Amino acid sequence: MSNRVYVLCDHNALYAAIELKLSGLPYVDVIRIESNSAQWPANSSLSGDLIIVASVLPDNDPMSVLAEASLLNCVGQVPVLIISELPSRPESDDRITYLNFPFDMDDLTHTTMDILHKRCELIAHAAANSPDPDGQEAM
Repeated sequence: MSNRVYVLCDHNALYAAIELKLSGLPYVDVIRIESNSAQWPANSSLSGDLIIVASVLPDNDPMSVLAEASLLNCVGQVPVLIISELPSRPESDDRITYLNFPFDMDDLTHTTMDILHKRCELIAHAAANSPDPDGQEAM
């Protein structure tokens, strides 16, 4: 099964570098989302494993970029990695991870793999603890 990584990026060269680096990972599909497009209708549900917001322009707040793409409602359902040169908050939960720009491409790879690994563990844990069709909990 493949992990879908959606990338919202305001700079073509940065997106190309992210795509090149992450496409080399096993079971990772990198998909670009235009932040100002109508690709995702309002209140849509994104079926993916990670959203990366890579903002180079100083006036592009990462949360505004998510809002413009109608993906703000995905925060908490899908992990978000924000790459920005704006000062970032320390990680307070598992919903948003920050990588400060400029960054090392190997850091991007390690951070992405850590996020995807944690997501797989959470999904497996939830599946193991969900009741089976007969109403009994799985072992």
